Amino acid sequence: MSGDRSKRKAIRELATRRVEAVWACVKVLRPDLSSEDRKDLASKILDLTRDDYRPAEPIRITPAQVEEIVWRHSQCANRYCSMVLFSREIADEINEFFNPED
Repeated sequence: MSGDRSKRKAIRELATRRVEAVWACVKVLRPDLSSEDRKDLASKILDLTRDDYRPAEPIRITPAQVEEIVWRHSQCANRYCSMVLFSREIADEINEFFNPED
């Protein structure tokens, strides 16, 4: 029993230190924020320290978005030209560039 109690006490002390450290950092880094905004920011920082934290899925560009971006900024010198655009391949290439660990 005393082992569980001392373990809980140690965890509580570490959690308290973590919260105090984050709160102090937020006050220094963003002194312009209101107390409520600082609390929200501190909460978000503490969320990052949790074991169960999972980052959001990366934003992926779609072939349709590639077409929209590229077609808007392209033209063919020959007015009879039908430009071929490999949007899926371009999207894959862009996504690989920005997320090389995938």
